[in-house]
Amino acid sequence: MFRTLRVIALLFAAVLLSVAASAQSSHDISPSDAREIHDYTLTMDKLHKMAGATTALMDYSKNHPEMKDSGDSKNLDEMVANIQKYPQAVAAIRQNGLSPREYAVCLMTLMETSMAVGFKKSGTYKEYPPKILEMVSKANLDFAEQHWDEIQSLMPKNSDD
Repeated sequence: MFRTLRVIALLFAAVLLSVAASAQSSHDISPSDAREIHDYTLTMDKLHKMAGATTALMDYSKNHPEMKDSGDSKNLDEMVANIQKYPQAVAAIRQNGLSPREYAVCLMTLMETSMAVGFKKSGTYKEYPPKILEMVSKANLDFAEQHWDEIQSLMPKNSDD
């Protein structure tokens, strides 16, 4: 599970890692971003679109390493602005049926949800702690548990070309 999250994060390493780190600390993430991530509803259709966009972005970034050096994002607005610096990245996301904003929110929601479900599956906790339920909706947690194997199959495989 952690390998899958790491592979996704490699796409926009500097961008995503800084936002992901913020998302893991409720002290750093803005209340509006936290609410948007919490309230976003994951569906398999959205995850298929996100996976397609992620694959296209990973392919594009192989020839454009500058994408990984695009700076730190302190919030979703900055993350979207960093994505929008690369017209081909925006095109890849849009060709997969998402806006750059929805891609960012979907990705962050999936990352938080997957980490929480992964911890539960590993036995770290039996029930989701209240702090987790503040960050991730119960509906998304239930959805991810129900579709865990399919979600994992959508994640790009690590290729060390």
